[in-house]
Amino acid sequence: MRILIETHHPSDIHFWKYIVRELIEAGHTVKLLSRDRDVMKHLLEAYDWIPSEIISSMTGNNKIPILEMFERQCKVASAIIKFKPDVVVSLFGSYTQSAKLLGKRNLIFTDSEFQHFNHKIAHPFADAVYTPECFWKDLGKKHRRYRGYHELAFLHPDHFKPRLEVLSKLGVEKHAYLMLRLSAWNTMHDIGQSGLGDATYELVQKWKDRYRIFIVPEEGKCDPRLEEHIFRLPPDWFHDALYYARFVLTEGASTASEAACIGVPIVYVNSTEHRGYHDEQEEKFGLLHCYSEARTGIEKANEMLSEPADEQRERLKNGVRAMLEYNESVTDYVIKAITGNTIT
Repeated sequence: MRILIETHHPSDIHFWKYIVRELIEAGHTVKLLSRDRDVMKHLLEAYDWIPSEIISSMTGNNKIPILEMFERQCKVASAIIKFKPDVVVSLFGSYTQSAKLLGKRNLIFTDSEFQHFNHKIAHPFADAVYTPECFWKDLGKKHRRYRGYHELAFLHPDHFKPRLEVLSKLGVEKHAYLMLRLSAWNTMHDIGQSGLGDATYELVQKWKDRYRIFIVPEEGKCDPRLEEHIFRLPPDWFHDALYYARFVLTEGASTASEAACIGVPIVYVNSTEHRGYHDEQEEKFGLLHCYSEARTGIEKANEMLSEPADEQRERLKNGVRAMLEYNESVTDYVIKAITGNTIT
């Protein structure tokens, strides 16, 4: 088969990387369309088995990127005409209209219920929309569900082997540092929403003498008072660093699920609409703590950092084991969906 993948966020690269590798090893021809945004270009250089092309750049007005949307729609259509795929696949599916117009089978894999605008403009043009089983919205007759989360496509232990040398690169010992992931708050769905705000600085001041602190700001920008703490390793080392952290505090939904999937103590603070996979990770497996307000999130973070780390890790290890036993292989499921083997 010829398979065209449309991506527009760094986490998309992680979702597809091992799926692409297995598709290529099985004899399929794959091309991934990317975007000159944040760290996407570096990730594609690091994962050099992914055949890719950057077709657009993030504009200054990313909240309502009308010009880039039109440009990207044209570039996706052009890529479909030139590449002649059997199927076009994406996360969220913002540019599915081109595939429909050109008569190509079109699949969407989404996990975010709050993406109401994307659902309205994309799903009518899709042949099928795949979500985790815990996705709480009903997307109609095209909706297909599987047990798993996007993050298990690349953080399942079958794929993810954390590199211990990340500790020497950072100059720290295992579990002796904190990681803070901050969002840019510059997309359409971020309008009117909030995360940690000044509470980030308060937490850093409280714990910086006990732990090294690494801040990972989306697009590399953060409060000038915190710049000395910015995580300086290339982005393909992020998950290795995440794995050995004592604790993670994040405004990013993907990072929250990533930490949960690998059993790292985590507090997630974000006022956007709740996601089904977070609900399941928190309520069914005890792997995550979610808050919509900074103050309550910071209180929980301080509480967790005051508890014995070994006891936390043991509880989380049991939760991860149960989570892995309950869920199926996301990589296998997605490959079967794309290639048309058994899944309808």
